[in-house]
Amino acid sequence: MSRSVLDGDTNTGDTDSETRRRGEMTYDYIVIGGGVHGSAASYHLSKSGAAVLMLEAKTIACGASGGVGYRGVRANARDIRELPLMRIAYEIWPGINDELGISPGYQRLGGLELIGHDVLDDASLRDELETRVKVQSAFGIDTRLIDRAALDQLEPGAAASVGGAIYCPDDGVGDHTEVTRGYARAAQKSGADVQEGTAATRIEQTSAGYAVTTSGGEVHVARKQVLVMANSYSRRLLHDSFGVDLPTTLFNPQMTPVRTKSGFAFQHLLGHYSLPFAAKSLGDGSVMLSGGRTGGWDYDNDAGFTRAEIAERSVIDAGSLYPEFEGAEIVLTDASRPDSKCVDDIPIIDTVPGHDGVLFATGWSGHGFAIAPAVATLIAQWCTTGQKPVELEPFAFSRFPN
Repeated sequence: MSRSVLDGDTNTGDTDSETRRRGEMTYDYIVIGGGVHGSAASYHLSKSGAAVLMLEAKTIACGASGGVGYRGVRANARDIRELPLMRIAYEIWPGINDELGISPGYQRLGGLELIGHDVLDDASLRDELETRVKVQSAFGIDTRLIDRAALDQLEPGAAASVGGAIYCPDDGVGDHTEVTRGYARAAQKSGADVQEGTAATRIEQTSAGYAVTTSGGEVHVARKQVLVMANSYSRRLLHDSFGVDLPTTLFNPQMTPVRTKSGFAFQHLLGHYSLPFAAKSLGDGSVMLSGGRTGGWDYDNDAGFTRAEIAERSVIDAGSLYPEFEGAEIVLTDASRPDSKCVDDIPIIDTVPGHDGVLFATGWSGHGFAIAPAVATLIAQWCTTGQKPVELEPFAFSRFPN
């Protein structure tokens, strides 16, 4: 059996932890997946006093919850159904660094979605932007449409084609690897049994609860619930175990840190209304460019690969918005981290039909990191009270025909 010690930390939880590790044991909850959602849910459940086993097929934060650079923590331009989650997450993020003992962790920098003059001068498009500002503000998201003069005060140096931005001062960035590993360490300190290198291969209902078979042939039982939070790998596990086919697919965003000749970097989280552009300064003089462009995926070897033209296009787009990025040096580019994309671009968070003892959350569609603290808190609340939080209702599996 493989067990995680996460940088030397050992499990300091209840006295039967070592006994559980020596054989096939029973837990209150078994969490499958050591990404940010699985690690955070394990933390909240174990903190409540429950006996928790978290299984990670490889290593903590080895998928979309880890890797190069930072991830955006933004409410702006989200699907309206996710805004209540983001409102909760906004309240949690500022305390994450202290709660998990991590650095740099989370930084509230403010977010800017750049807008071209062509969009602002189009009456119908401007009306769309102003309506979004009103709706997001009504959900408690501080959102402002600012002109070029205000943008120059916040993030000077934009090209002449940029006319303004939507500004959300409470948006920011997070070191996703540090946050994920911080949650896993905190879960372990709270008593969770965290096992890396242990894949779940099947889930079956038994008289004692739900049995999870691992790649090593061990069988562990969850008395209360199994939580399937294995991101892009959840679809196969649920299909093989229950015949459920989720409308999710794998995709792998390509991240490209670059360095300008002058050392220019941004002070805010940046995006763009029209272009697939996103930028985050990494604190070492480099800026990570992304924005939804993807690399390729080798399904036979279960591995991602980069596309040179994607990295080049990212630099070209950055230079068209901020001339300082013209001819920027590509430091590296990475597309090795698979994420799950739902057909309607919002997650599915629900129990398996006919099996209330198996809860799953997947289909993050490239924007699951920011809402992770809220989702994990609400899932733990659902597990411990038996009442589904109203904020999770829009993400029910029943929205798709069976």
